[in-house]
Amino acid sequence: MRLLLIEDEEGITIPLKAGLERRNYAVDVSDNGANGLRMALINQYDCILLDLNLPELDGLEVARRLREKENKTPILMLTARDLRKDIWAGFESGADDYLTKPFDFVELVYRVQALIKRNSLQSSPVLEAANIVVDTAAIRVCRDGIAIPLNKKEYGVLEYLLRNRGRMVSSEELLEHVWDKDIDSFSQTVRTNIKTLRKKVDPNKEIIKTIKGYGYIID
Repeated sequence: MRLLLIEDEEGITIPLKAGLERRNYAVDVSDNGANGLRMALINQYDCILLDLNLPELDGLEVARRLREKENKTPILMLTARDLRKDIWAGFESGADDYLTKPFDFVELVYRVQALIKRNSLQSSPVLEAANIVVDTAAIRVCRDGIAIPLNKKEYGVLEYLLRNRGRMVSSEELLEHVWDKDIDSFSQTVRTNIKTLRKKVDPNKEIIKTIKGYGYIID
């Protein structure tokens, strides 16, 4: 899953990005509101972590403009302000959840997971298809009850396909949601990771199906 972190304090951005990447999220970062808004409108994200106090455009304005453009990406607003009127203003601007600084990293991860699940076709924290079980809270994949080690991108592809079970997902969509902005969109990285993922969890190609010329589906 791909996140956008719009935050101008490096003391927060650097450890938060590193921690989220350890949790298998792809994370793009912007240190000002105007650029963050542009990135959110150009790219597809599964959740936006949005600071309230930002250069150029503040978080409230970023959220308002996203909702005006009918961008429905869930927004978790991060702020040092804890007055009720500030919290209300955040929700009125379009935020889906609110977390005051300093925050606990584990709580932030749970809130991000909850927002992503709420906006997914499959909202359960445990995703299943045939003999494959993915526990998204523990980041654990099992086949026939046996744990299968996956790299970050293999896991991301599998989770995204399971969250969109029954819907065809293109290679471009997988790139948008599993990799960050630095990926080469012309590379064979999706095909390569699908190949290695199948070898580990679906060697007979019975679960992850290829729709030639379109993409992949778990139905």
